[in-house]
Amino acid sequence: MSENISTEMDEVDRQLLTILQRDGKTTISDMSKAVGKGISTVHSRLKRLEEEGVIKRYTAVVDAKKMGRPTLGFILVRVRYRIPGKTEMVSQRDFCKEISLHPFVQEVHVVSGEWDVLLKVRTPGVEEMNSFIVDFLREIPSVDRTITMFSMDTYLETTELRPMTDVAYEKH
Repeated sequence: MSENISTEMDEVDRQLLTILQRDGKTTISDMSKAVGKGISTVHSRLKRLEEEGVIKRYTAVVDAKKMGRPTLGFILVRVRYRIPGKTEMVSQRDFCKEISLHPFVQEVHVVSGEWDVLLKVRTPGVEEMNSFIVDFLREIPSVDRTITMFSMDTYLETTELRPMTDVAYEKH
């Protein structure tokens, strides 16, 4: 179920998106100077990118530690599709929708392989992470098993889709 890539996107659109991803508060005037196009052109391009859903929303990226949620965990979940004593099957989508509502859950991904779902969870501390897993997550009837990995240090965390032309690595 993949979305169509915008066929109308050119290098100027990509430059505008890069500028916005790096600093969402950049003015249209500054963007027009950076890409060498008029303000009305930049405005209409941004409006088109919004209407096409390329720009989903404008948001602030906050520091989780400064917001009181320094503990980061990644949790793999195996879904139990048949719950003992029930005749109906559990929907993976329903599980994902349910778990998405919890305030500690930042991301929910359906994954391939031995596990079904990957969660990115931020909590105030290890105690709260434990409570989330033991008292909430494992109490959901459709949860069969979980594996939790704590992030010890983060080297890159970004929402930016960096241009593929910026790849700066070599094979060793």
